[in-house]
Amino acid sequence: MKTGLIITTINKLNKNLKNIDLQTNLNDWDFCIIGDKKTPKEFKLRYGKYLNINSQKKLKFKFSSICPLNSYARKNIGYLILAQNNNHFIVETDDDNYPKKNFFKKRILTHNVKKILNKSWVNIYNFFLLKKNDFVWPRGLPLDEIDGDKIFLSKKKIKANFVLQQGVCDLNPDVDAIYRMYKKKINVKFKNIEINIGKSLTPFNSQNTTWHISILPLMYLPVTCSMRATDIWRSFIAIRILKLNSINILFNGPSVFQKRNHHNLILDFKDETSMYINNKKIMEILNKTKLKKGISNLSTNLVLCYKALIKNGFFEKKEFMYLKAWVKDCENIKLI
Repeated sequence: MKTGLIITTINKLNKNLKNIDLQTNLNDWDFCIIGDKKTPKEFKLRYGKYLNINSQKKLKFKFSSICPLNSYARKNIGYLILAQNNNHFIVETDDDNYPKKNFFKKRILTHNVKKILNKSWVNIYNFFLLKKNDFVWPRGLPLDEIDGDKIFLSKKKIKANFVLQQGVCDLNPDVDAIYRMYKKKINVKFKNIEINIGKSLTPFNSQNTTWHISILPLMYLPVTCSMRATDIWRSFIAIRILKLNSINILFNGPSVFQKRNHHNLILDFKDETSMYINNKKIMEILNKTKLKKGISNLSTNLVLCYKALIKNGFFEKKEFMYLKAWVKDCENIKLI
């Protein structure tokens, strides 16, 4: 199955991006980098496709014509490009994530894994930790859930298809600003295992994520919230819609490690405040929102979820304009 990789960056072309460019070519992957206003003008890939702002404006997507500058949501444009190029799997990561050898392994839908039996919030990192005495939680997990209930697993492995697969990240994983200020030196290692999250609740991010083209609409990154919340709130919406249709989500072991770009942790904390306060409330609203069963209703349900969250003030009213453009673009792409 054809696979494509998407990254967005505002940084110069470094050794990591050059290596990713080479490895995607060697593994016959489609590779696309979406630039933004701050991306250096001289940025250029040898094998993959780089699109600066001007190139993005020339695309026929409605979303690319209205997406604001200086926005992580410009990554949506890359999803559309890879979908239009007939990729079965769309993989996303960030420019400070360094691929391990297993990152470029062939993506498959079917996995034979154990299933989490919990039906509430879980600290998924607890399941993957190599050292039992380590204490870490994923960005987006409600702070009153970081201790987490004990994770209960099915006795036997269950074979299932997974249209959404989230990999964890070694060394400097995706954690919130509170954790980073609490623990200055972070060096976390995870087990190379995989698990079906079942009916449990856990956020997933955009750091090491594989999507099947069949759920393209759910990849939408919202525009009118902070960059620190956009992929997390996307994950809550995707989880709500996928669970309605009994569609499985896989978490698997580390295939990247992160050497984190410089961040101002106080600014990160400020941008994450809305998550600390509202994540549980958002999930409650989504669970109360009436949706329509069926994989053919992904876009309809996506709109219903955003209407509910806009009504409750979590996104600006103009979010609906961006969403409508995205949905229209998805509809215009002939899925494989």
